[in-house]
Amino acid sequence: MTNSTNDIFYNTIFYSNNDSPVNRRKIQYPKMKNSFVNHIEGYFTNSRNMKLYYQIFLPKKSVPIAKIVYAHGYATNNSYWGREFALKFAKNNFLVFMIDYEGHGKSDGLWAYIENFSTIITDLHDYIKIIVNQQYINLKTFIVGDSMGGAVAINLLRKYPDISSGCILIAPMIKISDDAKPHKMFHNFLIWLCNYIPTWPIVPNNTQPHSGFHPLLSRTTIYSNPLIYNKKPRLQTALQLYNTSCEIENNLETITFPFFIIHGKLDNLTDWEHSDILYQKSKSLDKKIKIYEQGYHCLLEGPFKRVIYNDFFNWLKLRI
Repeated sequence: MTNSTNDIFYNTIFYSNNDSPVNRRKIQYPKMKNSFVNHIEGYFTNSRNMKLYYQIFLPKKSVPIAKIVYAHGYATNNSYWGREFALKFAKNNFLVFMIDYEGHGKSDGLWAYIENFSTIITDLHDYIKIIVNQQYINLKTFIVGDSMGGAVAINLLRKYPDISSGCILIAPMIKISDDAKPHKMFHNFLIWLCNYIPTWPIVPNNTQPHSGFHPLLSRTTIYSNPLIYNKKPRLQTALQLYNTSCEIENNLETITFPFFIIHGKLDNLTDWEHSDILYQKSKSLDKKIKIYEQGYHCLLEGPFKRVIYNDFFNWLKLRI
C-alpha cells in the first residue's frame, strides 16, 4: 500500500480534527490566574524542524531552589493534569519546565503517534540544553517522569547521566501490563501489519483512559481534558512502547543515577513488580521506592496525592 493510498484510507476511516497540530493549538484551556506563579509559554524547534510546545512556571515571590523537568505520559499533554503538578511545585519554590512531545498536546506531529521513541529522548535532551540550562544555571535539575515519561527519563539518564541530579519515576513504563497489551496470538501479525499501516489506531487493548485512575475520581474530571487521546493505540506507537519497555527491562543493571520510584499495587497499565525489580537490580547508590497498596496508575490524582507530593518534596529537598 502506497503512502497516498494509506492516507486516503486513513482519512476516510480514522481521521479526527485533533490529528492536526493546527487544530490542537486552537483548543483553549482556562487561563491561569495565580498570584504566586508566573507562567511562560512558547515553542521550541527541534532538530527535525518541528515546533514543540513548552511551558515554564516560576515562583513569583521567592527565589527558586531547584529546577524540575516534567516528562508526561503517553497520549496526554501538559495543559491539563500537568498544570496542577507545575503549580504545586512552583508554590514550593521549584522552577518547573514542561514540553509536549511530538504528536502530543500542542506540538507538531500526528496526534499520539510515536514513530521512533529515541526522538523523544533527543528532543527532551535538546530542550534541557537549550532552554532549561539557560535559566538559573547554578540550580540543580531533576527530572520527574510519569508513566511513559518514566521510560523517557530512564533512557535519557542512561544516555546522558550528567543531564540532571536525579529523577522521580511515577509508575514508570518498565513493563506494560498484560491487561494493556493485545493477545499474544495477534502480536506477530500486528508487527507485520505495522510495515504497511503504521499510523492506524487499531491495536486491541483492554483499557480506557479512566482505568488508570482511582475509582473515587469522577469520569467527568478525567475526560474534561479535550486533548486526552481516547482512541486505540496506533500500530507503530504500540510497537515503539513495547520495544522500549523490553529494552529497559533488559538493561536494569545499567541504571546508576539517583532515583525515587513510586507505584500503585492496583496499577493495570504498568507493572508495579517491575518497579521493584528495577530497584533491586539497579546499580544506583542513591535509590528509594515506595509502593502504595491502594494506588492506581495515575497517582497524581486521587486520594493519595497530598501524601505523594509530600514524599516528592521531602526526597528532593534532601538532595538540593
